[in-house]
Amino acid sequence: MIDLLDKNQLLLFHIKKKVMKQLAFFNTVMLLCITFLFQSCTLFRFAYSPTIQNVPGFTEKNESRITSVIGSTLSGSESNFTFQGAYAVTNHFALTAGINGTARSQDELTYTDGSGNSQTDIVKYKRNSFDIGAGIFYPVSADKKVFIEAYAGYGSGSNKITDMNNNIAGNYHNSDVNRFYLQPVLSIHPSVNSSISTSLRFTSIGYTNIKTTYSSGDLSAYYLADIASRRLSFIEPALVFSLGSKSAPWIRLHGQINFTFLAGDAQVYYRSNYFGIGIQFDPVKAIKSSKH
Repeated sequence: MIDLLDKNQLLLFHIKKKVMKQLAFFNTVMLLCITFLFQSCTLFRFAYSPTIQNVPGFTEKNESRITSVIGSTLSGSESNFTFQGAYAVTNHFALTAGINGTARSQDELTYTDGSGNSQTDIVKYKRNSFDIGAGIFYPVSADKKVFIEAYAGYGSGSNKITDMNNNIAGNYHNSDVNRFYLQPVLSIHPSVNSSISTSLRFTSIGYTNIKTTYSSGDLSAYYLADIASRRLSFIEPALVFSLGSKSAPWIRLHGQINFTFLAGDAQVYYRSNYFGIGIQFDPVKAIKSSKH
C-alpha cells in the first residue's frame, strides 16, 4: 500500500513538473508576442547610428584613398553617406579624414485613431559629423599580403531627432556630438587590386548642448535621458572589402558590413547594423598610370 502511494506521488510530481514547464514556455511565448506587438506600434528614438568606417588598407608609402560610400541599416529605414580621404605619409604611418551625413532617415507608423481616421507618425533623423585620425600599418607576413593596421581619431557634429505627424513638425531632440575612436584592423591583400579587412572599432560618444521639447517622461520612455549625463561606448566589428581590376588599378568597388554593440549599462536605442557600398579612388596611382 505504501509503495503504491509512493508511486502515485512520484507520478503526480512528474505530471506537475511537465505542466509547469509547459506553462513557463507558454508564458515566454506570450511575453515575446506582447513585446513584438508593443514594438510594432511604437516608434523608437535612435540616439546613435554608426558611421561608415574608414579602412584604407594601405601597404606602402604614397598610397591614397578617396572613398564615397552610401550605407543603409540592414533593418530599419536609415541610410547615410560618407566621403573619406586617407594618405600613407610613410611606409608605416597614415592620415585619415571623413565627412558623414544622413542621406535619408525616417521611421514611420500608420494607425487608426479613436475616430477612425488614419494617422501617420514619423520620426526624422538628421546626423552630420566630421572626423580626423591617424594610424600605423605593418606587414605581418613574409609576402606582405597580410597587414595589421591601427587608427585613432576624433570627430564632432550634430544629431537631430524630430517628430512629425501628418507632415507637421512636433517635438524634437537636438544635440552636438563628439566622438573618440580606436580601430585595429587586420587586412589581407590577395592581389594588388583587392583587399579584405576585419575591423574592430571602439567608439566613445558624448552628447552636449542638448535642446529638446520632450518632457522628462518622454526622455525616459524614449531612452534619451542617459545621454545627457554620460558618454556612450560601442564595440563595432566590421567586414570591409575592395575589388579592382588590372585595367583600372586606381579605382575599386568598396563595401562593408558593420555591427554595433552597446558596452555598459546605459539605456539607449541605437542602430545595430548597416551595409555600405561605394567607390574607392586612388588619385596618386591614377596620376602615375597616366604617365606610362
